[in-house]
Amino acid sequence: MKGPGLLVVLLVVLGGVSGLGFLAGLGNAAVLAALTALFCLMAAVGGPLWADLRLLAWFAPALILAVGVPRLLGAVSQWAAIGLLVVIVVVAGLLPALGARFVTVGLGLGMASLFGYGFQLTGTASVGQILGAPALAVGVVLLLRVVMGAKDPAKPTRDALADALASSTSETQERAAKLWLADRPRRWTGRVLGGTFRYRAATGLLEIRRKRLNHEGIGEMLDAAREEAVRLADAVRNPAAPDDVEPVRREEPAGLPGATARLVTALWDSLETIRTAATERDESRVDVPKGLRKELRRIELSGAFSWQSPQFRHALRCGLGVALALVVASFRPGDPLTVSFLLGTFAIMQPEWRDSLSKAWQRIGGSLGGAVVLTLVLWLLPQGFLLPIGLVALLGGFSFMQTEPAVFNGCMVLMSVGMNTTTRHLDPRYVLVEYLLLMVLAGAIALLFGFAAIPGVAKPGPVERFESAVGATRALLGSVGRKLRGEDVDPRTLGREFRTAAVAQHGLVAAEPGTKVPTPGHQNALESAAEALRGLSVTASSLLLLSGSADAADAVDEAARTLGTEEAAEIPVPRDADEEQRLVLDTIAADVVAVDEAAQTLRDA
Repeated sequence: MKGPGLLVVLLVVLGGVSGLGFLAGLGNAAVLAALTALFCLMAAVGGPLWADLRLLAWFAPALILAVGVPRLLGAVSQWAAIGLLVVIVVVAGLLPALGARFVTVGLGLGMASLFGYGFQLTGTASVGQILGAPALAVGVVLLLRVVMGAKDPAKPTRDALADALASSTSETQERAAKLWLADRPRRWTGRVLGGTFRYRAATGLLEIRRKRLNHEGIGEMLDAAREEAVRLADAVRNPAAPDDVEPVRREEPAGLPGATARLVTALWDSLETIRTAATERDESRVDVPKGLRKELRRIELSGAFSWQSPQFRHALRCGLGVALALVVASFRPGDPLTVSFLLGTFAIMQPEWRDSLSKAWQRIGGSLGGAVVLTLVLWLLPQGFLLPIGLVALLGGFSFMQTEPAVFNGCMVLMSVGMNTTTRHLDPRYVLVEYLLLMVLAGAIALLFGFAAIPGVAKPGPVERFESAVGATRALLGSVGRKLRGEDVDPRTLGREFRTAAVAQHGLVAAEPGTKVPTPGHQNALESAAEALRGLSVTASSLLLLSGSADAADAVDEAARTLGTEEAAEIPVPRDADEEQRLVLDTIAADVVAVDEAAQTLRDA
């Protein structure tokens, strides 16, 4: 959501929650409720309606406790409150290990807890009001999310499927698969997903064959197939079944070897499958293996809770950095800028120190830009204009939060200085200088812990991390293949291999400070490989849960044998495989191709 729509939602949230808060007797805590709702909104939107509601079922109670309990505990013991906040921040730092959808969830939880602790009320508030404020915020956001998604609850899933078909990158494919699984899986969207995976695997293999055969006809055929895929993506994106989708226009070059010709046929068949699914739209539910969602979370978390996990080390760095910021803030009780200082410290720290450096520049540079604008305002306009300008900056700044972070941070200067100057009758010049100094200090603390290397942790380069992740995943697939054949595989060994593979996959994209900086091309290859390898772990686990999946052992063995090599893999699909098994095997084929392409990119450097 962006532009005018975002502004309307923000006005509804801020105005509605604050108004309801005053009517409900929250008093001064009504402002706390309104601003907490913004952090809750960050986590509430990002997936299909039913998946977001399931997420809010556990996130809402966590947010209420994270906002209210540290503040109440601080009245009894400041150090106990700081300790609790550090634990919350560490948990928030670990949540992105569950996938890209949880990046904003962790950010919202961490920022909401720090905001709830540091926000200065203009008066006193009771225990009921402190806990009622986030509860009201959650209730309004929950209602708003239902209203926003009730008309078309599956729109994010269709959009993700269409994006995966049109772009054919591993990142969009994995996102589509996760949203499809998190939503109420429908048979027609499952067929689109399976067809997309088959299309992706066929195009990847044909790209390799084109280079080896030096056949211009293959390249022309692939370009035509991409045009068809983009056309079909529009049909998938449509909320209703379109009735005017033309049949797939096939182009099959002559004179191709048998195996290559079969790949061409498979490519066009996959697109035809997508067209049929998008036009017929079988809305019946897919029987997802029981426990698959829970198994997916277990695999993802098993890699995060490890000293070798970069995400775990990042979460610890976040906890230590925020702890230092909280200690510094404790020496300035009642300072209205404490919230900006704490949120700035937390927001700057990122898993990659290069990203932390970029965030620091956005925060400090944006603050300096906002300070210049504010100085001009003070010079040209009376001080009474600061509050309305601050409110406009608050609303307008959120429109730039994702696209232009520096502009957003500049707007926050106008908001924070303008509101605190007016409501607390402070000298705006003094408040502005203090704000800038606190932002510099927040950047210094965040970068100190962002650059800090953990003693005893290895610093392998991009290629070494890739080989380690591929080797761990290959070993896991080998064990899964033997298990599917009925061989005696120790469950504890299988569990260790799942964990080892998850740790290595997490380490692909988040390197320890001091390691060699990968080129942009290498970084993209590592991210693509990480998504594909995680997908292989999940699909291998799903095969263990599916009944009658022994015939899939050959496919798993083929994936293990060719993973990360220059040899093209042809994943066999049993003739009697049902749609669920075909979807899993198509996923494996696409992920193997993505890993092989990443390997080629890394080796060509």
